Amino acid sequence: MLKQLLLKGCLGVVICATGFGGFPAYSQAGEVIAQASSEMAAKDISQQELEKFAKAIADLRAIDENTQQRMIEAVQATGMSPEEFMEIGKQEDTQMNLSADKQMQFEEALEAVRELNKEDRKKKRVAVEEAGLEISRFNEIGRIVENNRDLQKQVVEILSR
Repeated sequence: MLKQLLLKGCLGVVICATGFGGFPAYSQAGEVIAQASSEMAAKDISQQELEKFAKAIADLRAIDENTQQRMIEAVQATGMSPEEFMEIGKQEDTQMNLSADKQMQFEEALEAVRELNKEDRKKKRVAVEEAGLEISRFNEIGRIVENNRDLQKQVVEILSR
């Protein structure tokens, strides 16, 4: 799980840094197609849905912040620093030579982080549903907003109220 979290973070950095690869001509054509389909799909999103989406985003941010703090506290409660926990997690495949105590600390912290992650996912589902959206619709709106600058601006405006 830790590896998945780290890999997703690394993948995001690679995608942002490379702009989806080294084929600018194809990237531009893809962007035009994506923007056109995004503009068409944007018409399917009502202002009320956009408001609900923004509310869910705000709630999800708060849940993330709370969960991150709780994860840090859970790791520290085992006697490890968050940095040490992450370093051991990154090195899992290479079999670091950990003392038995350090291995126990890591496993205890990892279990606590997994439990908090499960709880986090449940809270997020509830937050989206309480905002008035089904999960599938929330995800669909998210994909559309991600590709539509006008909708992004609207969401930012709603969030800043």
